[in-house]
Amino acid sequence: MTVGDSNEWDGFLEGGGVSAVLELTLEAWDQISPPVHDELEEAVSIRLYAAMLKKRDRQAHRFLIRYEDVEIDVDLAKETGRKDIVFFPGHDGSYYYCLEAKRLNARVDGVMKSLADQYIKEGMQRFVDGKYSRHVDHGGMIGYVLDGDVTRAMDNVLKNIKKHHLSLGLEAPGEWEACPYRPNDTRAKESRHTRADAMVLFRLQHLFVSAMPAPPKAKAAVKAKVKKAQGKATATKKK
Repeated sequence: MTVGDSNEWDGFLEGGGVSAVLELTLEAWDQISPPVHDELEEAVSIRLYAAMLKKRDRQAHRFLIRYEDVEIDVDLAKETGRKDIVFFPGHDGSYYYCLEAKRLNARVDGVMKSLADQYIKEGMQRFVDGKYSRHVDHGGMIGYVLDGDVTRAMDNVLKNIKKHHLSLGLEAPGEWEACPYRPNDTRAKESRHTRADAMVLFRLQHLFVSAMPAPPKAKAAVKAKVKKAQGKATATKKK
């Protein structure tokens, strides 16, 4: 397959395009009402996409945003998938930043499920196999943590990454690291994958966003830390 000029994509990367996409995503997330435990992925993604369009600054965000962009294998004249939210830095449709969304810790048919396996098999794997982002070396995943327990959701995803590290093109044991585009954000990670016939590693950024307030145990832990700190402060004053 003939691919066009990559200059606009290179400019997107060099100009901080990935950072801009991740920041816009998180800012838009803060603008939407929290999803409920059993809300469907498509419904959440549409609301997030709409918020992105409202927040987009044409000067700071020099890219086109599209929802459910269809991926076509032109050699086979066949649809290979639909990408959730896509950012195009130029006119060549081969070069884009794809943000694939998956629910985590969601209620399915009345039962709470982690859905971490789907995050891997129906999300990450599609990038590694070249179904998405075939001609670029960056892509993104966003996990909608519908019960608010981001730490548990991330732990479950990482366990599944380690379990499937070979098919994901990761060196054993299968790890991710702090996202270089958001190094101080504990909700952001990056994994680097070897893809078939690729000269460079594919870099996949991960964002995990909470749909609900922190779970009661987390709140209790925070309150305990605050109370302990206040106690120490009081004791110091008495001295």
